Amino acid sequence: MPKKPLKSRLYSFLEREYPAWIAKGELCDIARAKANATGEHTGRRLRELHESGAIERKLERGHAWYRFRKPEPLVKIKQLSLTSQ
Repeated sequence: MPKKPLKSRLYSFLEREYPAWIAKGELCDIARAKANATGEHTGRRLRELHESGAIERKLERGHAWYRFRKPEPLVKIKQLSLTSQ
């Protein structure tokens, strides 16, 4: 069975760790150990996930931190009656 792509593995990891912010360097270290991925590869996948809106990113003193983006709850819209009065 083929391994999951790095992007999927990063997404799943951040989802499990929510609401914690994880430093990019730590994510790169984990990806290197678990998936033999380079820091450049990991950074590219994190950027793609952030640009798609799947994860959040914050920059602090020149360092990137990432976490899972909790989906917004759906707002219930009051059902309108379409019958004539």
